[in-house]
Amino acid sequence: MSDLRTIATVRKNNSEEIRVSVAIHDGYALVDMRVFSAPRSSRGEPVPTKAGICLTRTKLPELILALQAAEREVTR
Repeated sequence: MSDLRTIATVRKNNSEEIRVSVAIHDGYALVDMRVFSAPRSSRGEPVPTKAGICLTRTKLPELILALQAAEREVTR
């Protein structure tokens, strides 16, 4: 993936965060949501884990609708 650019960071817990990033790969605009974890030494920048998803830009509206539905369910 070329030029991954972080758009937002959401704190998951004391040692992990979720980074939302965008990039262009083979001409496709992609959105990557990945869990980053603090290094074991507790020093330095968080490192990416395998946990996460990468979607084409065209799937983003569907994901947003799904997240909004989940929010409605848990706030009833």
